[in-house]
Amino acid sequence: VDEFLVAVVSLPAGVFKPYSGVKTSILILDRPLSLRTDSIAFFKVENDGFELGDQRRPIDANDLPQAQAELAEYLNRLRNRDPLDGFKPSLGLIVKKARIAADGEYFLNGERYREVKEARNSKYNLVPFQDVCTLEYGASLPQKKRVAGPYPVMGSNGISGYHNEFLIEGPSIVVGRKGSAGEVTYVEGDCFPIDTTYYVKIVNENLTDIRYLYYVLKSLNLPALRAGAGIPGLNRNDVYREHKIPLPPLEVQREIVGEIAGYQRVIDGARAVVENWRPRVAVDPAWPLVKLGDKDIFDIVSGGTPKTSVGEYWDGGVPWITLADLPPDNAITEISATERTISPKGLRKSAAKMIPVNSVVVSSRATIGRIGINRIPLSTNQGFKNVVIQDHAQALSEYVALALIDLVPTMQAQASGATYKEITKTKFGQLEIPLPPLETQRAIAAELDAERALVDANRELIRRFEAKTEAAVGRVWGENPAR
Repeated sequence: VDEFLVAVVSLPAGVFKPYSGVKTSILILDRPLSLRTDSIAFFKVENDGFELGDQRRPIDANDLPQAQAELAEYLNRLRNRDPLDGFKPSLGLIVKKARIAADGEYFLNGERYREVKEARNSKYNLVPFQDVCTLEYGASLPQKKRVAGPYPVMGSNGISGYHNEFLIEGPSIVVGRKGSAGEVTYVEGDCFPIDTTYYVKIVNENLTDIRYLYYVLKSLNLPALRAGAGIPGLNRNDVYREHKIPLPPLEVQREIVGEIAGYQRVIDGARAVVENWRPRVAVDPAWPLVKLGDKDIFDIVSGGTPKTSVGEYWDGGVPWITLADLPPDNAITEISATERTISPKGLRKSAAKMIPVNSVVVSSRATIGRIGINRIPLSTNQGFKNVVIQDHAQALSEYVALALIDLVPTMQAQASGATYKEITKTKFGQLEIPLPPLETQRAIAAELDAERALVDANRELIRRFEAKTEAAVGRVWGENPAR
C-alpha cells in the first residue's frame, strides 16, 4: 500500500464461472507511480457484459469499458503529475493511504471507505445501525450434537439442518458471518443460528418492524463488506460503522411490508409455475417406437474440440456450442447464437462437424440430458450426441426434442466412465421414441410452444415484481419514488 499499490479493480463474483465463483480483484502495482501519490483508486465493476451464472450468456450491461477509461485517466494523471483534485470516477473513489492503514488491517474493499450518503434523499431519519439493532453471535452446534427436531438450524446461507432445541424465538433475521458472509435470511419461527452467523436483536420493538428491517438489511449489500483471507467473513463493527438505517414511523413500515407481501405472493405463484413446469408427451400405445439409430429417419452426429493451443483454430466465426449454451433451467433451448466460435480450419482439423439447422442437440457427457434445437448451422464439442433429422416427412425436431426429455433418466442410467460419465453413440442409438403421424407431432409441438410462452410470461412477471419490491424499499432511501 505504501510503495507499490496504485489501484484496485473489484470484479463481480462469478466472472470466472463455471470454473470458479470466487470473488476476484485486479491489483495495479507500479512503484514509481505509487510513490507519486498519497492515495489509491478503487473501481467497482458490477457487470462485465455477461450473466454471472454458470452459463455466462451475453447481456447489455458492461462496466469494463468505463472502468478501463477511468483507470487510464487516473494513471495518466499520476504519470503527468497532475493533481487528483476534482477527479471523481463514476465507478469508484479515491482513498488516502493513511486511511487504509489507519487500523492496521489494510482492507482493500473500496466499499469500506465510501462515505455514507446521509442525504440519500430519504425523508425519514437515518438512524445509526446500533440504535436500531445489533448483530449477535450464533452458537456452536456441532453436527454430532444435533438431534432431529422441528427447529431449523441456520447457517450463513439459510437452513443447514434441524434440531430439537432453539436458540432464539421467531420471527428473526439471520446474517451470514463466515462463508456466505452478509447474506440475510428471514425466519418466521424459532430457530438455532450457528456460530457462522449473526442474529439480529432489535433495540426497540415499538419503533421497528422486524419484517421491514429484513428488507432494509437486504438493501444494504452487506456482502460488499466481506473480508479476510481464506473463508471470507463479515465484521459487525464494519457494518455498524458503514451503515445507517432509515426509520419511518411504525405504521409506514407496516404499509411497506404489506405492499411487498402482495408482490411476494405474485412472485411465489409465478415461481411455482416456472419451477414445476415439465413438458410431457401423452403417449398413445398405438404409436410405433423407432430407434434414434434408425438411419432412414435419423443420423447421430458427435462433436469435437480443436486444439486449444492453436490460436488460428479459434474465434473464426463458426458457431460451436458447449454445455454453457444450454442453460439448466431450460427444458429445450432454442440456439440462435453461441458463446464461442471456431475457425473453418479448426473445424477441418478436429472431430467437430457442422450440424444442419433444426437438429436436436443432446449433452451426453458429464452433464447428461440437456436438450436444444439449433436454429443456425453449428458445430459442437465432444460432449454431445446430435440427432440430425433425415426424413422430415416422418419426424419434427420440436417433437423429437420433447420426446427425448422422457429418456434423460435412461441416458443417465446407461452412462459409464471413470472420470466422466458418458452415454456411448451405440447406446444412444438404441434409445427408442414413440413416433406418431407428423400432424400429431405438430399439434404436440404447438401445445408445447403455448405452454412455454406462459412459462416465459411468468418469468417476466417474477422480474417485474422483484423490481417492484426493490422500488418499495428504495422509496425509504428516497429512490424510485414511483410505485
